[in-house]
Amino acid sequence: MSRRSLVLVLACVAVVSLVPLGCAPREPAGEPALPAELAPEVKCPTDGSVLLAVPGGEFTMGSPEAPKRVVLKSFYIDRLEVTNAQYGKFLAAVAKQGGGAWQHPQQPKSKKGHVPAFWSNANLGQAKADHPVVGADWFDAYAYAKWTGKRLPTEAEWERAARGTDGRDYPWGSDPPEQGLRYRSNFFGSYLGADGHRFTAPVGTFPAGGSPVGCLNMAGNVSEWCADWYGPLPQERRLTDPTGPAVGKSRVTKGGAWNLGADSIRCFSRWPMDPSGRLASVGFRCAMDVPAAAPAAAAASE
Repeated sequence: MSRRSLVLVLACVAVVSLVPLGCAPREPAGEPALPAELAPEVKCPTDGSVLLAVPGGEFTMGSPEAPKRVVLKSFYIDRLEVTNAQYGKFLAAVAKQGGGAWQHPQQPKSKKGHVPAFWSNANLGQAKADHPVVGADWFDAYAYAKWTGKRLPTEAEWERAARGTDGRDYPWGSDPPEQGLRYRSNFFGSYLGADGHRFTAPVGTFPAGGSPVGCLNMAGNVSEWCADWYGPLPQERRLTDPTGPAVGKSRVTKGGAWNLGADSIRCFSRWPMDPSGRLASVGFRCAMDVPAAAPAAAAASE
């Protein structure tokens, strides 16, 4: 890879630094090799998150009863869910600057601030710094993503990052999330807390449950907001960069959560939710487009 190809920029930050990461390895049988010009990972300087590259191409989306072939362009997605610690930095920025620059145009006028529900809860809130933030509604998630220079993933992007290209049920394959005493996910197993976590688990827990691209906690822990309005999947058997219905009443959530069973945390499972809803089982992660190269910076490094 040339030096020029390693220099990437975000639209609203100066330079995205490349960092090494000990993430879950890609599965040769389930994940295509990255193109030489696509950096495997980038780091967002605003919230410190590491985003993993997902190469463009075709994958299987949807349930086994109604699979669809979907073609996506390359993109980046957070390796981990947004944590309470990261969200706290966003709240500090809102307190200092106001949230107007980052709010969605359709954010309700009655909405004040972005403090999530359960923020003061000892089991779920800010005291659990490395746990995923919960109780953030869709407008909170949208504003956070915009603050970082990222965005929410589309449902198709989220599912592609979770299941790879081969139509697997779970990020790790088709085996159930629990085999003997080995758990791959934080979910409602034989009883709530059987996996060692009564509520949420720290992000990055259960590395055996990583997806083919290296993302963690995409099954269980918390359901995650997507950008799309919720609606029936299109009838077409092959789609290109789908973004969901143009309008709607509910937004898509994906991935299941700590309080749901194994069937509900499969990659193709999807749930509608009022965008103003705030639940103890719903959080989010961010995505971003592949940044354009920075010719001047690249030239200076050669």
